[in-house]
This record gives sequence, C-alpha cells and structure tokens, in this order.
Amino acid sequence: MSKLEGPVILVGDDAVGLKQLAADFHAVGSKTLTAGDAGALDSACHDPLNQPVVLLAANNPIDSAEQRANLRQLCEDYLVVVALDDTHGDQVADFFRLGVADVLTANSSAQALEQTLERVGNLAETRQRVSAYSAELEKTNVELQESLRLLKQDQLAGLEVQKSLMPESPLAFGDYEISHSITPSLYLSGDFVGYNFVLDRYLLFYFADVSGHGASSAFVTVLLRFMIGRVIRRHMLEHDYVALAQAPEGLVEYINNQLLATGLGKHLTIVAGSLDTETRQLRYVVGAQQPQPILISGGKAKFLPGKGKPAGIFEDASWVVEQIHLPECFALVLLSDGVYDLLPNKEIENKERTLLRYLSTSSGNIDQLKEALFIDYIEDPQDDISVLLLTGGM
Repeated sequence: MSKLEGPVILVGDDAVGLKQLAADFHAVGSKTLTAGDAGALDSACHDPLNQPVVLLAANNPIDSAEQRANLRQLCEDYLVVVALDDTHGDQVADFFRLGVADVLTANSSAQALEQTLERVGNLAETRQRVSAYSAELEKTNVELQESLRLLKQDQLAGLEVQKSLMPESPLAFGDYEISHSITPSLYLSGDFVGYNFVLDRYLLFYFADVSGHGASSAFVTVLLRFMIGRVIRRHMLEHDYVALAQAPEGLVEYINNQLLATGLGKHLTIVAGSLDTETRQLRYVVGAQQPQPILISGGKAKFLPGKGKPAGIFEDASWVVEQIHLPECFALVLLSDGVYDLLPNKEIENKERTLLRYLSTSSGNIDQLKEALFIDYIEDPQDDISVLLLTGGM
C-alpha cells in the first residue's frame, strides 16, 4: 500500500460532522485539517496524489448535472472519499460512478476506516504509477520528436548531397541526349544514375538500384558514385581509348568486390553501358536489373537481351558484356522495378507487355515517358521509381 502523505482534509461546513470525523481519524492514527469547501483545496492540499480528501455528502450534493460534473472533476484531481449520512445512503452507487475512491457510512467502525485508508492508499499508488508513466511517456515523446526533427534534417541534408551527385539532366552531345528522373519513396533514394560524355566520343552510363530503402541505401549510392567516378577519371586522365572501347567490361566485377569488402550487407542491381558515338556501338552489362533495358525504334519497343547476378552478394561472380548496333533514330529506356507498381496487371509478363505498349510511342523525351507511366501522378510511392532515357537522332 502507498503511504499516504499529510493530514486528511475534511471538507464541509457541518461543524458537528467534521468534529466527529476528525475524532474517528485521530482514533486510527491519522491527522486531519478542515476546509470550508472544495474551492479551498488548492491551498489546503499539498500533494493531491497522496493526500486523502473527505467530503461531507450533505455539503456536496450531486443532484444537478453541474454538481455531478464538479465532483467528477474533483475525483480526477484528488483522492476523494465521501462521508454519507443517513439521508444519502441510497446514493452510494452514484458517488462511485462519479469516481470517488471510497465512501464512509455514518458511524463507521475503526476497522472500516482503516480499510478505507488502505483502499485510498492503493488508488494513490496506482495514480502515482500512472503519473510517473505519463511523465516518462511525455519525456520520451519529446525526445522522439527531437530525434525525428534531427533525422529529417539529416535526411534533407543527405538529399541535397545525393542531388548534387546526380548528373546534369538533360545532357546532349551531337544528336544524342540523355536524361533521368528519380521519384524516391522516402526523402532519400536507393536508386542512382550516372552518365557523362568522355573524350568527345564515349557516353558512359550506369543505372543502379540498391537493396532496401532510405538512408542506408542512399549512402551506398554515394559510395557507388565515387567508386565508378574514380575508374572513369583514371581512363580520362590517361586517355585510355583501349579501356573505353572495352567498357563496361570488368566494371560490375569491380563494384561487386568493393561492396563485399565493405561488409555492409548491401547489394544492388545495375545496368552499366558504354556508347561509342562514332560507331553507334552500344556495349552494356545487366546485373539482375528489372525490367530489362528497353529499345524503342520505328514505333516498336523491345527488351534487350542480357542477364547477370546482382552485385554485392556472390564472390568471384562475372558478368557478360552485350553489344548491339543502335539504329539512326532510337530511344533506350532504363527503369527501376518500382515502375511495376504503376502498371495495372498482376503477372510480371503482362506488366512487361503493357510497359512496351506504353513506351513504344511515348519516349521522345523524359516528360513524355513519365506521362506515359503516370509517374507524376503517384503520391507516396511504395518503391523508388527511376527512369533513364537515352535518345539518338530524335
């Protein structure tokens, strides 16, 4: 039982009744003090969670709605016991419904009074636990809100970093143009693209989807950006036309080894490619990326061949470089698997047929492509939705 603090406060203006109650409480070892009415409790009660308040029922009627509301509020704020006289014996249930801790009947015995104090003590203990829990919950909520605020700031800062690492869009060279769009499901995206025209001849590009969502996946995209950027800068500085002519040979193997070495447990799907703008030869590697690269030409769309494992899972994995000659007028589309959520069909095969139909005549520029896929109309996407578009002769 909780140890009740301070004297019992007796409330009422019946001097005889108060005197008798005071004597009864003194007989069981409890001190008392009196207050003329409930309005004086603020100054009389120093610890509402532990100090009992005894109301004389005759001075605290519950005949009107206002009186009942006042008593209900009083019971929420204090440990209230009602002392009933013979004329209020039929209102015991009403007082309990309004939230009193206990009732004392006329001529209560010392044992009954001690039992009342015990019940009030139990209620006090319960209220103390609830109050402590509420305070702790409020403190935790404040800390959580602050953590969320800081997390949002971090994510917004991360978004700016990620955006700063994205290539210029659109980027043109001769009759070629490449552009992209990324619609993240959270502030940060696990999808990432990179592309650049190198040594006035080669277009190098990659399109990756890191496993998971949010900050951890976004950090891997930053790592990916620097890993690939380091390789490209070396080829540019050395004017290594031989290596560029063979690109992206060995690139995904390099990324795979680097990811495994980090021990982050992250993997990614990827399409990496190299276009020789003089010969129109496209060389590319597919690392488990779905959907497959899509080539649109002459009003027809088709998936390009190519398959391979995701990077970051299997040691000593290798990827086959595919090669095709691009037509004079074409569009090459790379999409992340989040696009499947935008398509109406259930089966992947049906989704892919729908996708080819949508894109066959709507891939002249990035805005047309996004319109065909309804990307700008999606609120709160379940997955990142990313698009890379390379056009030539259009």
